[in-house]
Amino acid sequence: MAYSLLFLCALIGWSQAFLPSLDIESLTHEDITKQALLEVAMDACREEAQKGGQTFNPPALLNPDSLLRACLGVSEDADLSASKFQELLNEIITENILIDRDLAFSSVHHFNDEAIEKGRDIITQGVSIVKANLQQGNLEGARRALGAVTHTIQDFYSHSNWFELGNLDPYPNLLRPDLQLQNLADANTPTCNDCQEKVCPNIILPEILSTNTLTSGYLISTPQGKCNHGDSTRGGISKDFGGGDLTPDGTDPHLAAYSTAVQATKHLLQDIRIAFGNIEFLSMLGITRSTVMCFVIDTTGSMTDEIVEVQRLTSKMIDDTRGTPNEPSLYILVEFNDPGVGPVTSTTDPEEMKRTVNNIRVSGGGDIPELSLSGIRLALTTAPPSSNIYVFTDAPPKDTELRDTVISLVESTRSTLTFMLTNALNTRRRRRSALTNPTNSIYQQLAQLSGGQAIEVTKSTLPLATAVIEDSITSSLVTVLQVDSTQSKTFSFLLDPRLQNVTLYITGLSINFTLQNPAGVSQDNTAGSGPLASVSLVGNLYRVSLNEGNLTGRWQITIRSPQAYSLRVTGRSALNLVPQFVEVFDGSHPGFAQIPARPPAGQNATLLITVTGVDMLFGVEVGLVSAEGELLKNTSVTRLREGTYLARALHLPDVPFTLLLMGQEADGRPFQRQSSTQIQASQIIVQVQRTVILAPGESMSVPFTVETHGIEGAINTSARDDQRFVTAFTSSLNLGAAGNATGIMSLSIPSGTPSGTTSAVTVEAVSTAARQSNFALLRVSVIQRDMDVTPPVCRVVNESLDCPVLCGNATWEVTLLMTDGNGTGLRDPHISITIPDTPVNETSTAIIDQVKDENGYNATLLTYRASCCVTNVEISAVDNEGNVGRCDFSVRRPSTTGPPQTTISSTTSRPASNISPTAPSNSHRITVSVWTTLLLLALTALML
Repeated sequence: MAYSLLFLCALIGWSQAFLPSLDIESLTHEDITKQALLEVAMDACREEAQKGGQTFNPPALLNPDSLLRACLGVSEDADLSASKFQELLNEIITENILIDRDLAFSSVHHFNDEAIEKGRDIITQGVSIVKANLQQGNLEGARRALGAVTHTIQDFYSHSNWFELGNLDPYPNLLRPDLQLQNLADANTPTCNDCQEKVCPNIILPEILSTNTLTSGYLISTPQGKCNHGDSTRGGISKDFGGGDLTPDGTDPHLAAYSTAVQATKHLLQDIRIAFGNIEFLSMLGITRSTVMCFVIDTTGSMTDEIVEVQRLTSKMIDDTRGTPNEPSLYILVEFNDPGVGPVTSTTDPEEMKRTVNNIRVSGGGDIPELSLSGIRLALTTAPPSSNIYVFTDAPPKDTELRDTVISLVESTRSTLTFMLTNALNTRRRRRSALTNPTNSIYQQLAQLSGGQAIEVTKSTLPLATAVIEDSITSSLVTVLQVDSTQSKTFSFLLDPRLQNVTLYITGLSINFTLQNPAGVSQDNTAGSGPLASVSLVGNLYRVSLNEGNLTGRWQITIRSPQAYSLRVTGRSALNLVPQFVEVFDGSHPGFAQIPARPPAGQNATLLITVTGVDMLFGVEVGLVSAEGELLKNTSVTRLREGTYLARALHLPDVPFTLLLMGQEADGRPFQRQSSTQIQASQIIVQVQRTVILAPGESMSVPFTVETHGIEGAINTSARDDQRFVTAFTSSLNLGAAGNATGIMSLSIPSGTPSGTTSAVTVEAVSTAARQSNFALLRVSVIQRDMDVTPPVCRVVNESLDCPVLCGNATWEVTLLMTDGNGTGLRDPHISITIPDTPVNETSTAIIDQVKDENGYNATLLTYRASCCVTNVEISAVDNEGNVGRCDFSVRRPSTTGPPQTTISSTTSRPASNISPTAPSNSHRITVSVWTTLLLLALTALML
């Protein structure tokens, strides 16, 4: 069956990031989504460990830190940071929470106003977008779509009368658009008493309950005889908040709806996990080794020596980190030339990365400048957030018009740019600069903004400088201090016992420095080994690697230079900070929302600080620090919950700053960490809708708004993306006394664009007179209008499923026929053993044959044999669109105390719901009695 997708766009508004809800008494979408994500991710990690013949040790307390360590098999003492995992979790939960902010009155997104069929359409659309993005390897697009669709799924259980009908299990038909929704109340059916009180017991009419009729509450205007949603003044059927009356049997409706919503969210996540495999699923969630190797390389004719070094470095880093916690989980290579940019290689296979790098061929060039900023932009839109990106070039940028776009992407992704520049000049410049070549000034600016380095070397000395890259290939790199200064000065920094591999990087010309440890021992910048560190100098870079030993305490470094320089102090530690500027939003579900671009200058601001890698902190302080290391403002810090803090600042400064976190651990040991990306507040605000969904061949116009505080006159605007979907835009707006104006950009999707393609459109606004700018991001997703959403079917052809009470050496066997009928075709079956710590390869065998079914369609015949000691097995058929059909069979074992016991192929067996699914009409797929009979039981039980 094909399903015509609804192409709906989110309302105009700032893109927000998830933050904790303001409601502390009720369980929220945040809690539902996070619990489901962690539990299904743990299932995936357990299954992968079993496949590898390893034991999976589930954490006693399930949280991002503990789960990441369990999944990667590292100890509590290992330096493994969960900060990037937490960022990606927040990205998913962001989109979930934003449905309440940006689509608060959309009935179809919340199952309000009896919009149950259209609500399921929203779910079908959302799931299709998730899977189309995963088909294209677009993990960010998949995360965002997943967050949005889980909100709608969860709201069904709170906003409908599903619980009142006696159901504690999820409704499987919500995820099966090929099945009918049963017993829906029509517009003329009375469903509730007309209760005007704050508390309305027994509000649902008895005949609705006795006939198992589905309905939902009306949010704004409730028709006569229909159910009210409920708010602070009038009762209704919503179960969004706790503290209400219990049912006669003592059940809390809010907790019951929460539990069912968790299970329903897990059903969807399990479906995606089975469709795309554990590795892809875990990568989407960020449960991988968080290191990313990302190179952006100039491939013009003069870069032969540099490419030889990149080839050597790539092989060495891959070989050195293989099998360690620091082994990269993703390898990205972006090539740029003139006039072309690309191709882009993004792979999880280190050998493919080696081959790709070794096959680079130089060509072209001619004039000196190259399209380096285009290559950097492509890397920033390909790499995950907070990546370290390394750029190799010997030429200045030709595409300088992309400067503001690249800056916007750096600020939004919080990625770090480090440049290996082999066009250093022999003469020292008199100007106050850290570089010899003035054409590298844009690179220096981008490095300073992102917390990276602009390193000038010769072609022959480049191999001596690439140790900086090797230092960064770790999952736990943290910044202790970073400074960009033009004055000779003394800086202090605090090292704590958690820090390892502490390294100082000083870039600049005519540098002299003296380093002093807490005991007063000093060492100058003379290259070589000393009492405190090993010092090396190459080009304009000093690399100072502190000797191993007790480094705890406050250190000092005095830097003397007549020119500009930068200082970075880094180390390895699980303790890190994830900062976000936020604002409070109101409504029925108030909470915090991230400001995704530059925060408003001159106004009060709120920061949310998440601290990873530590259970308890005391005396937490957050300061705003200038680029030169001066404290600009202190903040007022409040602890929200474990590891989460709010910091409030009065009147944000209009100069670039970073955030300095200080505090003490539970044992009293002090620490400090600093954010790496510089923050620049702005008097300009740009607003554009967050998401556009279009089909190949479609076009649309999208408005954007520019608002200013205290700025009038002309504002230059632009809209750019890496897929060239933007065909036109308003290039200038005149802001009068009202301080705002609206422009238009046009989007057009070429007819041959693959489904699942995405593009990040950067909308920028610049006031040249006021020297102010800001940006907003619009994400375009391309999805085919008609997609196959019918899952494959499966039937038992032959079985030998009887097992003795004592399993011993006995085995059971089943032969299954799987077919997708006239659909998109089958992938290999997914087999999951759900008994913990059972290595799959030691307990089972599978034989797969490709055959034809009785209608002549391609089919898969699977014969599966396993030990009778293994009874909890799930086998699923997956088609090429990612639709999942589960095969149902039972392994039977006699009981010593009663009648024979039946073990369903699931970890948990649950009763069927009162509303039964109905098989689709006019289906061309195979249907078999065992599939129809056990479908509901499988869908409600197998995925728990």
